[in-house]
Amino acid sequence: MSSVFITGVSSGIGHALAEEYLRRGWRVYGLSRRTPTDLVEQDEFLHAALDLHDHARIPTIISQLLGRLDRLDLAVLNAGVMGRFDDMANVGLDDMKEVMEINLWANKTVIDALFSQGRTVGQVVAISTGASINGHRGFAGYSISKAALNMLTKLYAHERPETHFCALAPGVIDTIMPDMLCSMPPDERFPALNALRAKRGTWEMPSPKQAAVRLIDTFGRLPGLVESGDYADIRKLPG
Repeated sequence: MSSVFITGVSSGIGHALAEEYLRRGWRVYGLSRRTPTDLVEQDEFLHAALDLHDHARIPTIISQLLGRLDRLDLAVLNAGVMGRFDDMANVGLDDMKEVMEINLWANKTVIDALFSQGRTVGQVVAISTGASINGHRGFAGYSISKAALNMLTKLYAHERPETHFCALAPGVIDTIMPDMLCSMPPDERFPALNALRAKRGTWEMPSPKQAAVRLIDTFGRLPGLVESGDYADIRKLPG
């Protein structure tokens, strides 16, 4: 049975991915602060509750979750936070550090834990964003943290050539994050928000369930599409 490890499975993209993988007959190992009560009822879903701020507990919790599994087919590093949307001068250092803690450093701890005890991992997909490279005004710590995640992914790819790594931007998906951004008052400083609002209710902002199908199919094709360690945007990939 194929196996996938996913962070942030209690809602949004992570929950939709877990649900779709279960439908396809995979065994899903999920990690999130809150327990997805609908998923834990399924036999092939194994879950551990953990706050990713707690670096000291991550290795132990992942070890307990995966048990004696010696090979994991895929890991999807999905959990992330937006942080404050504003000009850089208005975003405090504490907020920036908080975003980096979850979007970057927690992923390092998770990756190290996944490869511990001699376990092999076939593929690692870190969920990135177009904001990691376009530098649109307002995205502040979110852009910086995801740009750093892209590099973290590349560095691990050089260190572990037996595993295919990719930092993948999934496109705009109708989750709590764009919902929060679209609810902000109009502000001429941030034209990216107008573009985001225009996508709501269109095919350019699918629901998590709709996006999950395309994402899973793309995950399977990534090793044949991009070099290990590369950043990719799902909207720019062939097919």
